[in-house]
Amino acid sequence: MLKRLPAASLALLLLAAFGSTHAQSPAARGAASSPPVIVAASTQERDDIELTLPGNGSARQSVVLFPAGAGEVAEVTFRSGQAVRAAQVLLRLDDRTERLAADLAAARVEAARALADRYEGTRGTGAVPESVLDEARAALRATQIELAQAREAVADRVVRAPFAGVVGLATVERGDRVTPETALTTLDDRRVLFIDFNIPEAYLARVRPGQVIKAMNPAYPGRVFDGAVAQIDSRIDPVSRNVRVRAAMPNPDDLLRSGMSFQVQLGLAGPPRVSVPELALQWDRDGSFVWVVREGRSVRLAARPVRRGDGRVLLDGDLEPGETVVVEGVQRLRPGIAVRVIGNGGATRTSP
Repeated sequence: MLKRLPAASLALLLLAAFGSTHAQSPAARGAASSPPVIVAASTQERDDIELTLPGNGSARQSVVLFPAGAGEVAEVTFRSGQAVRAAQVLLRLDDRTERLAADLAAARVEAARALADRYEGTRGTGAVPESVLDEARAALRATQIELAQAREAVADRVVRAPFAGVVGLATVERGDRVTPETALTTLDDRRVLFIDFNIPEAYLARVRPGQVIKAMNPAYPGRVFDGAVAQIDSRIDPVSRNVRVRAAMPNPDDLLRSGMSFQVQLGLAGPPRVSVPELALQWDRDGSFVWVVREGRSVRLAARPVRRGDGRVLLDGDLEPGETVVVEGVQRLRPGIAVRVIGNGGATRTSP
């Protein structure tokens, strides 16, 4: 059971407490009223990123071959997967009709030339009018054109490789009837493979031809193929806000095929930026900002976050590397008030 103190004793205790409070120095009272904060040093890091993007492979040159005319297949001279030379014959159509037409055209040329030569021999005698001689020369020229057309028709009965590459599966056999709309086979020059992928518009300024890329394909797990950016599209897709990039990848072992899927890794160098712990970044109705301690007082600086990672955030603003930013105790801060630093809560990290 508590004992009641005499009134005189209670008055003495209150007086002692009041005297003790007023005995504190002004500096001590100021320190007690300054909000305690934990701080960290801002650092500088490069805003380098590595993008991992899906890509599609295509041969450097790739075509689907069609016949120039309709007819019956007389011979297929290739097999699937065969490497062929430029201008090598791949398929022949029956050309008997076209050869007969060419022979007929050749005979007409001979007759027209003989007539023109005979008329030319009478020049100056007046036996043949000049107009008749002109008509003979025109007739000779017309038959020569007909012969050239007939020979072109014969040549069109043969399908040749337009460039060196590897042929695909044949879709026709000897005896089949084909038309100009019949796809015969494919031809790919895959000594170099193109990989197309899309990057966000925001990173367009960081991409340039010659940048190294690395690509992986599920057919070869654990293997990395090296290439380089070859072309950048001239337009931004207005829907996705992406730009298409094409990389070239040497394929000396002929492992890669047109149409393959890839995971593309592209490293993008960025400018140096100030880095602070994520806890230092604050938000209010005016936007994002950080608290900085300068000469023992709090200063508010606007700062726009650029990228987050590993517990830190890269900022764009007036903050300088090496400044002291507040990471804890921000609730009681106001611009210009004195603060009391009670700890350092940020690990420093620098980048070249």
